[in-house]
Amino acid sequence: MRWPIALLLLVHLPLAAQVQNWDPTPIRSSGGVRFHDDLDFFLNGYSKDDIKAMRKQVSTWRMSFDKMMRATIKDIQAYSEGGNMKPGMHDFTLDEVRTGEPYHLAAHQGKLRAFMFGSLTNPPARAQLPYWEKLRARYDTAQVELFVVYGRELHPGDRKKFGAYPPPATLEQKRSYAAEFAKLTTLPVLLDGMDDKVFTAYGRVPNGAYVINAKGQLIFRGTWADNRKIEHILDTVLGMAPGDPGVMEDR
Repeated sequence: MRWPIALLLLVHLPLAAQVQNWDPTPIRSSGGVRFHDDLDFFLNGYSKDDIKAMRKQVSTWRMSFDKMMRATIKDIQAYSEGGNMKPGMHDFTLDEVRTGEPYHLAAHQGKLRAFMFGSLTNPPARAQLPYWEKLRARYDTAQVELFVVYGRELHPGDRKKFGAYPPPATLEQKRSYAAEFAKLTTLPVLLDGMDDKVFTAYGRVPNGAYVINAKGQLIFRGTWADNRKIEHILDTVLGMAPGDPGVMEDR
């Protein structure tokens, strides 16, 4: 049986482990290129200091026996690792929380799009924000878009730091959480609905990460957002020679 996420925050694994566990080699075929999925359940891409900071935000021992955590782990195993997510692009239109402007994923074809799921009570997502901001600053926005989809709370109501944030009961409450989250970052933050439609379409992974190519095809998905992997994928695709399709038909 796999360990609960709580225990993963208590054990530090070497920083190199996650990189070694993922094969960064592009998969090429007559249709183009995609990248190996990274459906590693273990949260092992963080430094010792990162793990310490995340431990301070949640009541890790209580989490081990929390029904919500068990349900979250079951969701990840069933949808992401169990293969219940159809590994293709799932179109959506969601509002950006600061401006209220709708963002339609399919309308931005011609660009590489990388996004992760996050929430106010999601320590790994919060830890990734500054790294993704640096990534966003590296690329021409005419070629690459990076953003966060505000999905499901990972540790709602946790008494250590997130006691003021129980599971949102209304869209307005969820929107207020997302607005507070948006203050932590310069990245665009899109708000998923109370039905978790986008969150479910992309595998019900609270800090999942995805890359969509310029033709609107999913070329990478990962259980945990890792800026290094996203950077490698974006650089690889952008560096391909003219005429290389750089895509692969949805599987």
